[in-house]
Amino acid sequence: MRTTTIFAIIIVGTVAPATAEPKREETSGRVSLNDKAGDPSDDAPRAPSAWVELASPTPAKHGTQYIIVGADQGGFGKLRVDAVKGAVPVKQVRVTFSDGKTKAFRISKRLDAKRQKSLYVDLPTTKEIDQVVVVTDARSRGQFAVYGSGTGGVIATR
Repeated sequence: MRTTTIFAIIIVGTVAPATAEPKREETSGRVSLNDKAGDPSDDAPRAPSAWVELASPTPAKHGTQYIIVGADQGGFGKLRVDAVKGAVPVKQVRVTFSDGKTKAFRISKRLDAKRQKSLYVDLPTTKEIDQVVVVTDARSRGQFAVYGSGTGGVIATR
């Protein structure tokens, strides 16, 4: 009887972990910048003054949003944060460059989709970016999008 009980415990112990493993799948609404990888228009270099979407409309209620850009997107000298819906209090924008250096910009501006829609952040130089972090007020119900441009030098709002 004792051998049967031990054997049953060993069988249950080896089968349970295999069936309890959760299925891994992406549940976020983010779309990779490389989704159109087969499109020949992706191979053409972008104009330095062209705005490239780095983050699609994102709820500000998350407080801190990490946006992975990647060196393969080229160099950026200017960022633009747009209020897409409602009010978006932007506290800070942090940029991590491909060379490992980080630059933080203290913003403390309230963007509004109807009035003061955009915030511009000029980077010190045009460089490849690994990541952009946008810190907003988590109590906000607004949405924002982030864009990058190759042209760059001061924080301004419009």
